[in-house]
Amino acid sequence: MSHTDTAPHSHSMVRDLTKGLLAATLVVAVFEMVAAWAAGLERWAAAEPAAAAPVQPPASAPFAGLPGQPVLEMEPTISPEVPEIVVTPPAAGAEADPLPPERPGATPEAEPKEVGEPTEAAQPGEYVVQEGDTLSAIAAAYGLTVGELAAANGLDDPDHVLIGQVLVIPVGALPLPSPTPTAETPQPVFEPADPLSVAETRWIDVDLSEQRLTAYEGQTPVRTTLVSTGLPGTPTPEGQFRIYIKYRTDDMAGPGYYIQDVPFVMYFYQGYGLHGVTWHGNFGHPMSHGCVNLPTEEAEWLFGWAEVGTLVNIHA
Repeated sequence: MSHTDTAPHSHSMVRDLTKGLLAATLVVAVFEMVAAWAAGLERWAAAEPAAAAPVQPPASAPFAGLPGQPVLEMEPTISPEVPEIVVTPPAAGAEADPLPPERPGATPEAEPKEVGEPTEAAQPGEYVVQEGDTLSAIAAAYGLTVGELAAANGLDDPDHVLIGQVLVIPVGALPLPSPTPTAETPQPVFEPADPLSVAETRWIDVDLSEQRLTAYEGQTPVRTTLVSTGLPGTPTPEGQFRIYIKYRTDDMAGPGYYIQDVPFVMYFYQGYGLHGVTWHGNFGHPMSHGCVNLPTEEAEWLFGWAEVGTLVNIHA
């Protein structure tokens, strides 16, 4: 064999050997990378407990790990004991109180009263302010000016009074007596008439249950309006009465009140009368000391329509 024949063969063998070494080196490198990745995965798995594992491995058989790798032992977590909550049912017949205890000293709200009407808290020479009261109306009830009443109570702002506030009434604010019927006054009948049986040319019907006054001509109603009659403690008398005197304005007084210039007053029994009011507008509800309170414009109309001697029939 000549030298020229063997040279190509030698070069071919060297090339093949080089390729083999490169392939082996590549395989070894890949193997080492896979081994390193597997080792890292094992270390991570050993350091992180499996959250989804339903059962912990028994203490007697710890995880052995892979050969040559350290085993991480995890201390078991001991949860603190939660005390058992015992619900005791209520005793038979017991009821829970749905409301907080009442505040000491709390009192129920007072019902609205006519200006000047006395209350249990009022003492002689005093007046307890009620809902809807104004200082001017209270002063008028006692025959005083607003300035006199404000000065007696040290009030800087006469337009500001509080419900429940006790006002001192100056000495000398004396009420005037109510008019007294004369011997010629028709005697009342304390039995109301059936409205359908009344045979009068003009007459007035007062329905206490409806708080309504109706003026009739014969059996034909010609005008009707809501009114305010007596409170339970000062009721309006029931029966058949006749107007015995009329005043375009009159001063009205009683225990604890005095009101000047009450408009369009028509007395029908003792100090009881039909009249207009300027101190409240709560018609349709009992408000008075026994009189029949009308809106002022209705009282004016009735004053011009009715005459002395007109029947006033009052019933429930």
